[in-house]
Amino acid sequence: MQPLLERLDREGHFAIVHLSKSWPEIVGETIARRTEVVSLKFHTAVIKVSGAMWIQELNLMKTQILARIKEQLADDAVRDIRFVQGRLSRRDRPKLRAVPRAARRSINMPEVKDPELRAAFERLIEAWGRAPR
Repeated sequence: MQPLLERLDREGHFAIVHLSKSWPEIVGETIARRTEVVSLKFHTAVIKVSGAMWIQELNLMKTQILARIKEQLADDAVRDIRFVQGRLSRRDRPKLRAVPRAARRSINMPEVKDPELRAAFERLIEAWGRAPR
């Protein structure tokens, strides 16, 4: 089967399909949700990224990502990566795993006679309870 595919794919068109399908495995769920494989030309993979901050981070990780691509694809189809900023398509993205959070304890508020001060403390405690940790 492989020789037949190699004869059909003399210009390397199947490499982008393989790269697109393997991309979440190569970079992980978090990065895969914020990126999209756009094209593969002249052994350079063009990856669309949702923001400039992610482009900077991914450029710092470029050598590691290239090593993982070579390991995953087991050929020389991708020699370089170029990250470009753009709007991602509305395709189904892998969902992030929910991380279990510790249950929050209730806070016993001391007796406060002033109603305005008590209301302010209640709002503060409520806002603190909503804050991410």
